[in-house]
Amino acid sequence: MKMIFIFLIVLFLFLIPILAHSQECHSDFNCKYGQRCVKAPFKMRGVCMDAVDDFGLKQFPPPDTDSMMPKVEGDCQFNTDCPIGFYCHPYYKVCVKRR
Repeated sequence: MKMIFIFLIVLFLFLIPILAHSQECHSDFNCKYGQRCVKAPFKMRGVCMDAVDDFGLKQFPPPDTDSMMPKVEGDCQFNTDCPIGFYCHPYYKVCVKRR
């Protein structure tokens, strides 16, 4: 019984960060202010991510009406396509700030 309880606590602690950062969206209008709906190429759904500039400073752009459509191509292919301190996300093909 004690092992099951410990397992559930560990599972819960691992799921909270995953669920907290993976709000699903169809457009920027589904995300919080200051976030963008990031979609993989040719996908209709994505996840909300914070909008930042090339230095990693949080930005607050208004929702983009073009975000309702699927992306045709990614913003990057390789890590070298991104600013220093960022990497190219292998699925979403956008530059993501390193933690």
